[in-house]
Amino acid sequence: MSKYIFHEGQLAKNFKPVFERFLFNEERHLHSQSLDGWKTFSLIDNRSKLVFAQVNFHIENSTASSPYKAPFGSFEFNESLSIEVLFNFLVEVENKLKEQGVIKVAIKDVPHLYRPQESAILSVLLMDLNFEVVKSEINSSIVVDEVLWRDKISQAELKRLRRCEREQLIFQSLGLSELEEVYNFTRECRHERDAELSVTYASLKYTVEKCPDDFLLFGVFQKKELIASAISVRVTNSIIYNFYHAHRKSSDQLSPIVFLLDNQYSYCRQNGFRLLDLGTSSLENKTNFSLLNFKTQVGGIFSMKLTFEKELQ
Repeated sequence: MSKYIFHEGQLAKNFKPVFERFLFNEERHLHSQSLDGWKTFSLIDNRSKLVFAQVNFHIENSTASSPYKAPFGSFEFNESLSIEVLFNFLVEVENKLKEQGVIKVAIKDVPHLYRPQESAILSVLLMDLNFEVVKSEINSSIVVDEVLWRDKISQAELKRLRRCEREQLIFQSLGLSELEEVYNFTRECRHERDAELSVTYASLKYTVEKCPDDFLLFGVFQKKELIASAISVRVTNSIIYNFYHAHRKSSDQLSPIVFLLDNQYSYCRQNGFRLLDLGTSSLENKTNFSLLNFKTQVGGIFSMKLTFEKELQ
């Protein structure tokens, strides 16, 4: 690997990554997923104290998972790294996992729109190593640029937005002290639609306490009543991910989520974010076409989100 050194375990604090690191691979979020069971593998330049590639696996019951309990994990690496060097790093990681008794590896990659070139390269290299795609999802994100959001959406959604403005809805950024209220509101909205939240309040609260600067709460109010909300995650300094958003069933005709997204888009522009991730559109591992259609109508751009697995011999 020429100047690069393979390193297993935690690195000293003076080592700096030369790639965009996602929150779900940051130490603070890893520890919110599990306090132990982690194995970290890195590709470093020891002289410059720079990290050129890295992956974190949680090992349990002979299975290595990246992530353990997060929307994604996967390998992070510098785009200047040669494909051959990256491939050799993947091989070395696999060999180390075998030595430690791992018999299955599961990798949930980032949405491809986050890093199109790197995800394309990684997907091919993983398949070269006989990893199989066990889950493929359509992810939708709104690209934040100089164009107004209302110029990106369908005419039907624009009409809904204008109605929300006539109703004089109010958008607010909320403090984390409102987390329980927003979570309970979201849960009630899901119950109205015979659905459940994937994360308990206790689990979400624990994660937020570990990562207090990485969560954002937004609300839409009508005459001081909360009618729509979003629990969002600062994935990087340029990406916000809507972990949960919801609105009252009684507000379906008004569609306050459209008003929420318009204001979130403005928030992103004002604070230097380039993507507002709306998440995947899946229900029981199948594409939910009505949800996907809504995300298309509000300006969502599609990309793949792939999960890979391999049985180690």
